[in-house]
Amino acid sequence: MSNSKANSRPCGLVILSGLPGAGKTTFARNLAERLPHVHIESDAIRRAFAAQPAYTPPEHARVFRSAERQAATALRKGETVVVDATNLTAKDRRRFLQLAARTGVPLVAVRIVAPEETIRERLARPRDGWSQADLGVYEMMRGRAQRFSVPVVVVDTRFPLGPSVELVARLLEEAATG
Repeated sequence: MSNSKANSRPCGLVILSGLPGAGKTTFARNLAERLPHVHIESDAIRRAFAAQPAYTPPEHARVFRSAERQAATALRKGETVVVDATNLTAKDRRRFLQLAARTGVPLVAVRIVAPEETIRERLARPRDGWSQADLGVYEMMRGRAQRFSVPVVVVDTRFPLGPSVELVARLLEEAATG
C-alpha cells in the first residue's frame, strides 16, 4: 500500500509499547512534529467507553478491538498510524502485526522505557491527557512485558527524544520507499 498524496508521506504503522508512565504519548506527540500521523491512543478510547476505567480483560479487549478498527481505517486511507498503547504482550501486539501484514504497510515497533524510579515519579504527579493510570495500574502491569517477535527500537525517555524520533521516522520512510 503506498500513499499517493502529493506530499508523499509514507504510509505505515508504528506500534508503541511500554508501561504506564514510560512516555508513550509524549513520544507519539514528538513524532507527530516530524512525521504526521493518526494517533490512536488506547487511553482516549478507554475513556470514551468508561469514565472510570476498570482495566478488566473485557474492557481491554474492547479497547484493542476499537484501536485495530481505527488503525485499519486510517491505513486504508493511506495514513501513517501510531498505536499508543501498553502493548506489553505478544497477544496485545498480534492484531497490529497482522494488520500491517494484511495491508502490506511497513511496521516499526517501539518499546518505550524509563527506570522504575522515573515512572513512579511521573505517575505520582497529576497527568496531562487521557491516561488515568496510576501506581496501582503500573504495579498490575509491570511484570507483563514480553519480547517482541519483530525488530524493535528501544527508547529511554529520560533522554532527549529527538534522535529516537528521527530514527523511527527514517525507518518508516525507508521501509515505505523500499
